[in-house]
Order: sequence, then structure tokens, then C-alpha cells
Amino acid sequence: MANIRELFHSLGNIHNLLTVGGGVTKELVEECLEENLSCAIKEKLVKILKNLNSLIKSAQEADKKTREIHDRVYKVIDPDSEKVS
Repeated sequence: MANIRELFHSLGNIHNLLTVGGGVTKELVEECLEENLSCAIKEKLVKILKNLNSLIKSAQEADKKTREIHDRVYKVIDPDSEKVS
């Protein structure tokens, strides 16, 4: 069983993966927009870019909330204790 510290660490890794993966994908989409593509494809890429920005922002907000919860939980319990099932 994972302890609280390990669970927060795992969740932080997931947030990081979403943020970094979204950022890298965003850069690739931006590069594609510079190519000689049809207007229809560029419009779709702009929509993808908008969705990626939203995804990245949401992941960053979730990370902030997780840190807030982390700080509150660590004041109350031992983070190395086993999680309660």
C-alpha cells in the first residue's frame, strides 16, 4: 500500500506529465500552423491549440489545488503513514 507522501508524489508526476506533454504538443501545433496548409486544416489546428491551452491551464490549476491539499493534510497526519482504505 502506498503512503500519503507517495500518493501526492504520484499525483504531482501526473500533473507534470499533462503540463509538459501539453506544452510540447502545443509547440508542435504552432509549428504546423507556420506550414503551407489549407485554411480548413489551419482552422482545425487553431481549435486544437485552444483546447491544449485549456488543458495546460487546467493541469496547472489542479497542481495548485493539490499543493494546497498537500499542505493541509501534512499538518494533520504523518505523510509516511499508510493510506486508509
